[in-house]
Amino acid sequence: MLKKRLISIVENLASQPSTSVPQASGNLAAASATYDFWNSPYFHPSDIIAAQAKSTVERIKEHPIVLAVQDTTSLDFTTQKAKKGMGYLDYKKSFGLKVHTTLGVSPQGIPLGLINQYVWAREEKNLGIAKQRKKRETEEKESQRWLDSLSETQQQIPEDIQVVTIGDCEADIFDLFAQSRSPNSHLLIRGTHNRKVNYLEDKQKSGHPEPKYLHQSIREVKACGSLDVQVKRNPNHEARLAKLTVRFASFEIQVPKRRLHDISQTWKLSHQISPPIEPP
Repeated sequence: MLKKRLISIVENLASQPSTSVPQASGNLAAASATYDFWNSPYFHPSDIIAAQAKSTVERIKEHPIVLAVQDTTSLDFTTQKAKKGMGYLDYKKSFGLKVHTTLGVSPQGIPLGLINQYVWAREEKNLGIAKQRKKRETEEKESQRWLDSLSETQQQIPEDIQVVTIGDCEADIFDLFAQSRSPNSHLLIRGTHNRKVNYLEDKQKSGHPEPKYLHQSIREVKACGSLDVQVKRNPNHEARLAKLTVRFASFEIQVPKRRLHDISQTWKLSHQISPPIEPP
């Protein structure tokens, strides 16, 4: 009964995603049934996510390689004053929910479904503690979601499938790089921090190379090739062709304070040649 109702609710809401629940439901009875379903004590939202993740894994099994794309977004309900259980967002006076999602995607860009998802509301007492981020352990921060999602992904996806976890600059976290990974698990992260590194070839030659910084070091590596990429800034602008040079090398990231040991990573730099000046 609950399964059929869930399917009906999803179909109604998906068909009209920008409307209210009563409008999408079509009539008062269907709208009431939707609210009753959400208030039901017989299941938890994680049950719905788990069922969807199970179906996603079955689709993933049809691919030798899968991309696990992680990202965090905000659901802004600031203007809906009647909602309860909301937390602050990027600003003190904005309220809503935070959502961290791992989406399974084929190398061809075909969405395969949800692998895992975390939804939470920030507590007002934590407002402003981001300024103390360097003094806090990763497990005390929201960035722990990246590590937890990676662990869940590795547990869910069979070992004979290569899985590449992809993250934006928010995922440039030392503890994520240092986290234990299975042989089929890889990371592709958009680096942002200019970390202290040792070039592994230099270390093998001298044993104790003078440390350098990542951004300078990767730019000193000889380009291995180039490629053209279509870039579309937004739907209102025509796509343009960006010419990129590509460099890659293996570096040892020097351990931050309060960490145990250095770790080795391969870094790639895609640098645009003479980027054009775009109109505002």
